[in-house]
Amino acid sequence: MTHWARLSETGSTTGMRLMVTIRRRLGAWPFRIALFPVLVWYFLLRGVARRASFDFLKRLEPELGGVRLWTRSFAHFMQFGEAIMDKVSAWSGEIPLSSLTGTGPEDLRDAALRGEGGIILVAHHGNLDVINAIGERHDIDLCALVHTRHAEKFNQLLEQATGRKPPQMIEVSEITPATAMALGDRVNRGGFVVIAADRVPIPPTLDDTKADSPSVEANTAEGSRPASPASAAASPRVLHCDFINQPAPFPQGPFMLAALLRCHVYTLSCIREQGGAHPRFRVDFAPFDDSRAVKRSGREAWIQQAMQRHARHLEARVKHHPLQWFNFFDFWHQAPDSTSNPDSTSAPKQDA
Repeated sequence: MTHWARLSETGSTTGMRLMVTIRRRLGAWPFRIALFPVLVWYFLLRGVARRASFDFLKRLEPELGGVRLWTRSFAHFMQFGEAIMDKVSAWSGEIPLSSLTGTGPEDLRDAALRGEGGIILVAHHGNLDVINAIGERHDIDLCALVHTRHAEKFNQLLEQATGRKPPQMIEVSEITPATAMALGDRVNRGGFVVIAADRVPIPPTLDDTKADSPSVEANTAEGSRPASPASAAASPRVLHCDFINQPAPFPQGPFMLAALLRCHVYTLSCIREQGGAHPRFRVDFAPFDDSRAVKRSGREAWIQQAMQRHARHLEARVKHHPLQWFNFFDFWHQAPDSTSNPDSTSAPKQDA
């Protein structure tokens, strides 16, 4: 089974630069018009992504089939295109705080003011690049653990086009025990470490072999989005949790790091609720757990129950906004069962 991180960056730098220029100079609707044939091309010719979308949608609605399934799946791809546009807007600083609804921005700011930093669990659902506006404008210490290998061209292009530095990021493959200590210091100072909890660890022998997939790395699949921190274990540290009617592999790394740092744990999501030229985004930030009371003897049990709770929490969000689920690969079969014991070491291998 092709690992998600093997999905290659599709598209030339010239093409990406043209799309970014259209969005920044001409606006949203010219961008949509230019993006439409690109998405049609991906949808028709990139079978891995299309089949993954079909599988996901049929899990949610088993009665889907025929024309309805194809129409629904293309709408899924179109939502991904909107997310790319929002990413460009977020990097450009063009999304005003007035576009953010829900109590999430205020709740995050209040937690920062109280000095209650911690781990923030996120997923490839919605568009978390919009959250950068909150951290930047309220001077909140947010640091994302990311896997940027396949989105390097796109991220560099956005930085060049906008003249703005990206948010604070730490590339996953470079995490060491010393880095984990630095993350602990950040949390103790009231900062936040953002980690995606829906991608399995990246095998150490993984190369950049190209696969049949869309350019999901340009925004949410392998891009400047938070990624699982346990990326170098020979036997991937994963746990199969019930997720949309079938066990699916989730990474243990984010929860291991939370247990080791003994800190507050939060969830954060950002969903596009209104389209058009002036989109609105609902931001939800909420306490998930507190690992400060977790004893070493109970760490494994806490990790397992916390992971299943998070899977249920994510499932509820995905069912409510299914077309903003941007995992265009066989999510339920991305990793075998893990045989590793999450409590067998004092720290996650290499990256935490």
